[in-house]
Amino acid sequence: MNTDSKQNFEEKIRLTLIESTSTLEEEFELMLRKHAADGLIRSGNTIKATMNIITELTARIYSEILSYIDALDLKYSPSLENDISKLALDAQQKFKIEAIAKLDKSTEIAGNPKLFERMLPEVEADMANSLATFRNNLNAKMLELRQRTVKSPIERTLWALEFICFAISIFVAGMWFNDPEGNYEPFLVGLSSAMFLVLLIIKRIGKQ
Repeated sequence: MNTDSKQNFEEKIRLTLIESTSTLEEEFELMLRKHAADGLIRSGNTIKATMNIITELTARIYSEILSYIDALDLKYSPSLENDISKLALDAQQKFKIEAIAKLDKSTEIAGNPKLFERMLPEVEADMANSLATFRNNLNAKMLELRQRTVKSPIERTLWALEFICFAISIFVAGMWFNDPEGNYEPFLVGLSSAMFLVLLIIKRIGKQ
């Protein structure tokens, strides 16, 4: 990933983290008010609801990152997948700090702070699963991007042939201009037909 794209991606992730952290706070407080009204606040339901909020927001962060790849219209490069994966992992680590703090608070509010140590591995496992799913989706997107960006040897050969035909047609047209009496029209028609045929083949390969 080039420097400009990386900086743009980092800024997008920074803004996404701000939004996710804010949403975490809002949804956590909303859940507490609802559980208080329902008489469930000092129960395992509060802890479970907090864990669900964390899982959903973690998945949302990864979804935003994947969507931004399309928004930036990135071109494939061998390091692109690794660069984005590192940025995503860094984002998760930063969000994890806020998420774990909310889990800790939920166990205290529920009246059973000892459950924090018991539930923490489950939250970390959910985050690890979300990261694994993201990396799998990222790999699939990179394969698709590579197929769109990197031309096959056949395509490169056809484009080279297209360029050669175009160059020859310009040369023949120049000869015809200098010698209008020459019979160059058949050559130009033949070259134009060849160029058209090559373009059709290229488009057909590109759709496969």
